[in-house]
Amino acid sequence: MELYVNAKWTECYGNSYIAEAVAWSENGNHASIYTTGGTAEEADIKLMKALQELNLVPQKATKDQQ
Repeated sequence: MELYVNAKWTECYGNSYIAEAVAWSENGNHASIYTTGGTAEEADIKLMKALQELNLVPQKATKDQQ
């Protein structure tokens, strides 16, 4: 599986910003994940947190782990 995330894809629609990630499988299947926020940064942060929760990207290290 390949995961594509790009902050440049975050766009404003109406009063919300929408961030997107796309996952492609080796079999040609794909899935898109979208999050919304009041700002582009908020939408991007929500997207990264969702991808971490789904174990698609590594969790950030906490102070205890460093």
